[in-house]
This record gives sequence, structure tokens and C-alpha cells, in this order.
Amino acid sequence: VFVLHACTVSRRRMTGQSKLAPKLGDLSKGGVFVVYLSVQLAGLLLASASQRQETRYLNSTAVTLSEVIKVVVSVIGIAATERLMLGGLLRVVYQTLLKEPQQLLKVAVPALLYTIQNNVIYASLAHLDAVTFQITYQLKLVASLLATRLLLKKPVAYTKWLSVVLLTLGVVSVQLSLREEDEGSAGAGTAEAGDSSAKDAAAEGAARSRSRLIGILGVLVACGCSGLAGAGMELLLKNSSQSLPRRNLQVSTVSLLFASAHMLAADWPRLKAAGFFQGYSKLVWAMVGLDSTGGVLVSLLLKYTSSTLKNFAAPLGIILNCLLSRYRGRSDNRKPPSKKFIRGALLVVLALGTYTTA
Repeated sequence: VFVLHACTVSRRRMTGQSKLAPKLGDLSKGGVFVVYLSVQLAGLLLASASQRQETRYLNSTAVTLSEVIKVVVSVIGIAATERLMLGGLLRVVYQTLLKEPQQLLKVAVPALLYTIQNNVIYASLAHLDAVTFQITYQLKLVASLLATRLLLKKPVAYTKWLSVVLLTLGVVSVQLSLREEDEGSAGAGTAEAGDSSAKDAAAEGAARSRSRLIGILGVLVACGCSGLAGAGMELLLKNSSQSLPRRNLQVSTVSLLFASAHMLAADWPRLKAAGFFQGYSKLVWAMVGLDSTGGVLVSLLLKYTSSTLKNFAAPLGIILNCLLSRYRGRSDNRKPPSKKFIRGALLVVLALGTYTTA
């Protein structure tokens, strides 16, 4: 229902633009959307699972490697869109990065925000499960609306403010259900155990609550960075004559500098001891690859459909993630979610649907 409705809204909004926009069949549009949804969901699940593997990798190296891949993808995008050979491509890259230093300064703030966001997301996933993270991370819509209204001075429809209220209520409901679950499990452990075991159970429950609080605070920071960076990039893209691949190259290059500086400052002793690729498994490589190339699929959706269809991946991803977490092999995920959790998730899905069709 979400996909069909999104396609209908997307088609209505693009009426009159078919002569200007590249043509792509409805089947191909649906295929791109399914691939994007799969990549988004798989990337989140891989990131969550990789945080719990025995040999830990460094979050800073994953962010840095992701930016390296984005630089390479941006260069390939320039070569493909401008049809350049190697000599011409090198001249364009030199001109884009070194002949226009003022352009690099313009993208410095969004690049810094994106770097902080990516590092915080990886750290938060160590404290939250994939479903809780995905639901809470939708608060980035709140940050996006506030940034749009305050920084870009754009009017915001009342239906979008309504979706923000529904989203906030849904996220609060989910968090309260998880808190009650922690308190219930701690109380059950206390009732069944002796004095020493009761203290251990209470301490474990308190530690789990603190860990979840750290994860939630990290998600809130990531949401704020996402909203501010998105508004800044929109302002840059709409007030610039540069092509999108060239602007992406500038942003990814500056982000790479910030990510490398953070990596060396935060993790130099561990890098020196065990190397850049410590803890890298096939799981981590897949996660970094999906994170780096996901932007290409976003560009395809925006080019051939609209942002409406892209945004519908969020509620569908939440639904699929809830189902997958319910039936995955881990015994702690087989417990059915509480009614309050389900109500909160439904409110989030309803808010996202209201927002994307406003």
C-alpha cells in the first residue's frame, strides 16, 4: 500500500516534468526503490550486527574508509556525466578541489556535520538494537523541518507539523516500552534470585538502561547534525552552478580530511598497535560498501522519481526490521513486542506517511 500510494503521489507531483526528466518505466522505478530499500535495511542490520562481533573494528576507520569510497564514486560520476578521459578528468578534479578554495570553505560546515553524524551513528548502534535505532532516528525529520524553517526561511505546511507531533509521540512510546521492559526483567531477576544475585540483576538492568540512554543521546546528536547538514547542502546546491558530482567530490574530500583527523586523534595508539583494518570481517566490509554507495541509489530515486518515494523507504524499513528482529535466531529477540511498542511504531509509520504526502 505504501509503495503504490507513493508511486501515485510521485506521479502526480511529476506531471508536466516528463519532457524534461529522463524517462524510466514504472517497473524500473519500482526496481530502484526495492533495491534502495534493501540496501538501507541491509546496511542498518549489518552495522548493528558488526558492533557486536567478537573482534571489534574502529568506528573511525569505517567512517574514513566510507569517505574514501565516496571520493572515488564522485570522481567516477564526474567522468560519466561529463564524458571525460583520464587527462581531462584529472584537470577537472584539480580545478574542482584546488582552483576554487572558497568552494571548499563553503562545504566545510556540512562536511563536518556529516562526519560527526556518521561517527555518532556507529557509536550509537553499539548501545541500541536496529529497530530502536531506526525508529528513534526518524526524529531527523524534526531537525530537518526546524532547519528548513529557521535557516532557509521556508514555510512549512501544517500537516508536516502534525507529522512531527505524531512522530515524537511514537518515539516516546517506544522508549517508554523499552524502559518498562528493562524494569520488568530486572524485577523478575530480583524476585527469582537471592540477595547477591538480586544485586547483580539490578546492576545489570541499570547498566542496560545507561547504555540505552547513551545510544538515545547519540541518535539525537545525529538527528541534529542531519537536519543542519541537509539544510546547508540544499542551500549550497540551489545557489551554485556547479554540477552535483563536482559538489559531492568537494563534500566527500573535506569530509575525508575531517574523518582522517578524528581517526588519528582518537585512535592513533590502537591504529599503531593493530593497523587500520583491525576487526574487519566480511560483515564490516559489506557494511562500509553499502553505506558508501547508498547515496548513488538516492540520486537515482531523486532523478527518476521524487523524494516522496525515497522517504517511503523509512516506514517500510521499520516494519520489515520489526518482523526480522522478531524471527531472528537470537532468543532475546523472540519475545513479542509490547502493545506500547507496537503503538509507538505505528505512530512513527503514520507520521512518516503524513510527512511524505503533505
